[in-house]
Amino acid sequence: MTATSPTKPALDARRERERKKYVALASRPAAPGAGYGSTNHGAAAIPLVQRLKPRLVVDFGCGRNDFIGALRRLGMDGLGIDFAFPEADIPRAMHKTGLVDGVADVVTSFDALEHLLPEDVDAVFAEMRRVGRPRAHFVFSICTRPSRTTVAGEGLHPTVRPLAWWLDRIGQVGTVTTPKAEGRYIVGRFAAKEGRGGCGCA
Repeated sequence: MTATSPTKPALDARRERERKKYVALASRPAAPGAGYGSTNHGAAAIPLVQRLKPRLVVDFGCGRNDFIGALRRLGMDGLGIDFAFPEADIPRAMHKTGLVDGVADVVTSFDALEHLLPEDVDAVFAEMRRVGRPRAHFVFSICTRPSRTTVAGEGLHPTVRPLAWWLDRIGQVGTVTTPKAEGRYIVGRFAAKEGRGGCGCA
């Protein structure tokens, strides 16, 4: 085991340390619809998702699940995954959702991927591809700046990387068709399960 490949217990301890930050934020008193995790970062992506006519949307890192709630009010079905917020439909980590293969027509994640540890980024993209149906669509937003919110003096964005870095990671599992839809959303399709995709963007 090298210095760049932490042992599983060490990685699990770091994951739990990150999770506790969000549990602390989730437990802070707030008015209904307020508080950390209540901002619907996917609100402007709803028309994009509607046009795809999905039977099921799976939202990774859903926070208080406002995006899926908004889809349900429009007659769409969805599931939100989050390891800290009780409003999630599936209270699990993004790299290990427990969902069966190929259930989602659209996979979304809004301002959540930068909250992953760097070691988990590829695993989460692989999990998204596994959960998606063959050639499922994806819609993401990713913050490329350090977090302004801190817990015990620590920020909430362990993986701060430029957009090009993220496009490269996504390119391992799919093809990006629009890197800045509506000014902020990364849109594309996962590669077929037996192949690998390229970034597909300039």
